[in-house]
Amino acid sequence: MTPQITALGSGKGGTGKTLIAISLAHAFAHAGERVLLCDADLGLANASVHLGLKHGGNLAGLLAGQLSLRAATVKVACGPHCSFDLLAAASGAFANPDGTAVAKLITTLEAAYDYDRVLVDLGAGVDDVVMRVAARADETLLVLTPDPASLTDAYAFTKLMLRRTGGRVPQVLVNMALNATEGRRIADTLQASAKSFLHIVPNYLGFIPFDPRVPDAVRRQSPLLSTFPQSPAARAIEALARKLHSTMRVPLPAVGLR
Repeated sequence: MTPQITALGSGKGGTGKTLIAISLAHAFAHAGERVLLCDADLGLANASVHLGLKHGGNLAGLLAGQLSLRAATVKVACGPHCSFDLLAAASGAFANPDGTAVAKLITTLEAAYDYDRVLVDLGAGVDDVVMRVAARADETLLVLTPDPASLTDAYAFTKLMLRRTGGRVPQVLVNMALNATEGRRIADTLQASAKSFLHIVPNYLGFIPFDPRVPDAVRRQSPLLSTFPQSPAARAIEALARKLHSTMRVPLPAVGLR
């Protein structure tokens, strides 16, 4: 079986996408999945910084054919007997990746047979690299916030993904919402625009509440689910992970989230 590839994108930066990707990797690992988190922001990879690591693996060496996938990753512990693997490039290593490098990255992730799930943290924006990887994923989560600019850029992401796939659009996840009402309102706005102009309605996955513990975890360079496991944002991300885990092509026996 090929791994389930779950990509996370956003129309703009500052949506909290990387923290969500790391937290989902953590939660999926606790659910019994063998997880690879790939920081695919090839120019400005920062997942390792969020985790307080000296480096996030050697994606450049992998794409150059110098290392195997296993050798190019670094293990991230998220509990006494639980971990996930991280694959990233040094920041600035791929400022202008060519089509061959992107194609090899996609092929490598699709053939990562040692993993049940590959989480791909896409770069912000809607450039060709981002949209190529998003279109090839089994599922794409579009992270947006109540910021009006985020909503505008999320619509652009949805439109471009629909154009590339010929019928598939991302699923919507609203981050930093004040409450369920605001999360639903933001999603409704995007869905209404997509329905009117693209004739398709993206699925709404839910919302992650604004939580002051999140920037605190980022400053500590420590995973949110380890540092503040009972915080509202951590609980929402774990609920999202349970939802996505239950819809895997071949569901695995869950060992339970915290």
